[in-house]
Amino acid sequence: MPVSNGPDHPVVNVSWEDAKAFCQWLTHKERGAGLIGPNQSYRLPTDLEWSEAVGLGNETGSTPGERSGKVPDVYPWGTQWPPPRGAGNFLDQTAKTKFSGFEIIEGYDDGYATTAPVGSFAANRFGLYDLSGNVWEWCEDRYDSEQNYRVLRGGSWGGRIGPGGLLSSFRGIHHPDGRYVCYGFRVVLAGDPAR
Repeated sequence: MPVSNGPDHPVVNVSWEDAKAFCQWLTHKERGAGLIGPNQSYRLPTDLEWSEAVGLGNETGSTPGERSGKVPDVYPWGTQWPPPRGAGNFLDQTAKTKFSGFEIIEGYDDGYATTAPVGSFAANRFGLYDLSGNVWEWCEDRYDSEQNYRVLRGGSWGGRIGPGGLLSSFRGIHHPDGRYVCYGFRVVLAGDPAR
């Protein structure tokens, strides 16, 4: 399935393993250029960091699997369903014109059939963009201690469009080598720059 491309669109078709390798490469490159300190590194956000970023600070459960979907009626844009205009990039009326047979959010139209340029929608109260829609984002964590599935957060332009799948607390899962046209990632710069 073809998706949008361009330097301002999120990367797609990346596995958790690809995202981890990118973080290692970027760390090496920026340390070598003196852009980050020797005690700093890039990595994927943890599941709990992602929850904090989307405004969920009081989840219960010891694993992402135990926390998944447990905060009802809270979305990155607020508490209403369907999402208000401009809430994010989801399977919408524009996508329906390009892809037949997909279940869409009726009445919602973000203007993008697939990915949207990063930052096309309003930032949240912490100044973070695209925590809802566009691409599912890999997190550092395993879904639970029993399996090797890795956590994906945030929903995407290409799936899980129902109210439950777009909850701020919902976790998607996939094998670490899994790739899909709506899987991407964001990075965290960790460590103390003064050391």
